[in-house]
Amino acid sequence: MTIVLAVLMALFYLQGLAKFGLWLLVPYSTRIRRISSYYARDQRVISLYDTVTLVCVVAVVVLQFASGMNAPSFVAGLLVGMNLIQIFFHRFNRPLPDDRRPPAPAPPNMTMSYAIQARPALGWREIIIMAVLSAWALYVIVAQVILG
Repeated sequence: MTIVLAVLMALFYLQGLAKFGLWLLVPYSTRIRRISSYYARDQRVISLYDTVTLVCVVAVVVLQFASGMNAPSFVAGLLVGMNLIQIFFHRFNRPLPDDRRPPAPAPPNMTMSYAIQARPALGWREIIIMAVLSAWALYVIVAQVILG
């Protein structure tokens, strides 16, 4: 059970690190075209991704409880993660230029996605913290749990 949990968590961390890398390596026009295509399909792709991610999150929590997790560490990680994401979202408080706005009428989540893609550097502090914590967590999971 510990190996399954470790592999699942490692995949989460790899996905998170890949997202930060994409902001640095993939040009805005390519990123926004991809995002736009997800919204153009009634957000079905986003809804499917969210559902799969939610199932994986629930699985991680269930496996954590089943393997005798350290509750204070879990709660600390939960609080840090929730607050980092909230602060990250708050960084995107500047109006988008006309050429970077989603087509109207845009739902709030689409506007936020466009704002993040337009200027991901606004959340640079949170991105660095999340990337460092993700890299460290991935190292710990691979070195201590998977490789022993």
